[in-house]
Amino acid sequence: MSYDRNYLLYFSGSLALGLALIFSAAFYAEPLKGDLTRVGGWTERDFGWREPLPVIDVDPNFEDMGSAGILVLGDSFSMANMWQSLLGRAQGRTVASHNYEQFACIEQWLEMLEAHGNLAGKTVIVEVLERFLAIRFGDTGACRKSKSRGKGPIKPFEALMHGEMPTSLRTGGNPPTDVVYLLKILKNEMLTAIRGPQAVMPGVAVNAPLSSSRFFSNRRSDRILYYFEDDAEANWMPEQIEKVSESILRIQRRIEAAGGRFLLLLVPNKSTVYSDFIVGRPNVDHYSPIVRQFQKAGVAVIDLLKPFRERIENEVDFYLPDDTHVGTRGYQIMGETVSARMGPKTVN
Repeated sequence: MSYDRNYLLYFSGSLALGLALIFSAAFYAEPLKGDLTRVGGWTERDFGWREPLPVIDVDPNFEDMGSAGILVLGDSFSMANMWQSLLGRAQGRTVASHNYEQFACIEQWLEMLEAHGNLAGKTVIVEVLERFLAIRFGDTGACRKSKSRGKGPIKPFEALMHGEMPTSLRTGGNPPTDVVYLLKILKNEMLTAIRGPQAVMPGVAVNAPLSSSRFFSNRRSDRILYYFEDDAEANWMPEQIEKVSESILRIQRRIEAAGGRFLLLLVPNKSTVYSDFIVGRPNVDHYSPIVRQFQKAGVAVIDLLKPFRERIENEVDFYLPDDTHVGTRGYQIMGETVSARMGPKTVN
């Protein structure tokens, strides 16, 4: 009986101590907001942005694809409908946006546009993040047997607003209680202490030192988080980029043949924009050669790298320190840059 009692006391005490450690670590880490802090096991205490961001009034995603003046296919950089809202107001046109995940493949999206988009006179914008180029457009012919013809159109998504796409202050949320995430934090803290402050910490979210701390408002503004996939571009072969260029050009010609105008909005990786200041990483610009190759082939590509790099010199948290996405200043530049490329304001 006394053995059972001692075991119960030992078990209860250990459980209470474990819970206390978890909750203490959770409050230390602060509520999770960014995708890079979440997958990498880094804390919002160190990488959460501290300065308020400009507020963008977000319009609802226009539901009637047939009467919309601008049609968009994009990834997570389009899900908040921020740059599209600014673009639509600047151009005096309605914008209907879809996400890649709504379709089995690019072919399905193209067939839907041809069947229901009334493309004549419309501008069709494909937004894609630099590191996803080979995935999105490396083999668009793999889904040639799409069965979407004759089916009704897929509705534009509802604009997604959450912590990774902020409008002003980084507030709210509950302290993280995911034990796996908290253990990652502990591991990262130990490795950082062992390797030193100038070490590059590998992982899903690479944590690398910066030569300047003026770009971000977080506590550890002397370091940058970015997805490890950014570094994979060093292994891209010229024939891969050639294949991507040909795939996008086929899409462009298909839309133009239906009377529409095509624009490719190529969003640079976070690590590309800050590459001049990342310590210990080869400063190789993969983005600009890709843009030049696309332009030479005739792809109507919008280059965002130059305006982005100009802005990071004077604007803090252009990309969010805890996230792979831009802050609201970045979405403003995306909307302004696309509008400038489209030309003078028109009305649907």
